[in-house]
Amino acid sequence: MRLSVCVLLVTLALCCKQANGLACPTMVTELLEFLDFSPASYWLSLQKFKAPSENVDAKLEVKECTDQMSALDRNQIKAVLTEILLRKCTL
Repeated sequence: MRLSVCVLLVTLALCCKQANGLACPTMVTELLEFLDFSPASYWLSLQKFKAPSENVDAKLEVKECTDQMSALDRNQIKAVLTEILLRKCTL
């Protein structure tokens, strides 16, 4: 449960940055893929960023922890992300 709160706080901090009021669609897609995809599918998804392998490995290690969260917790995080995006897009 503690990890899900940390993930949510980091997500909120990134999405609520007051630069232009909108979250980057690529970041939102990546966050949703992080929560939904299997590790193999997510690894393929990360290849579009051409990140160093140690960064990808670190991200996959964090994903292993979040994959242990319940589906309910992940769905709550996705609901908050959706709420933030809808609110920002209508402002």
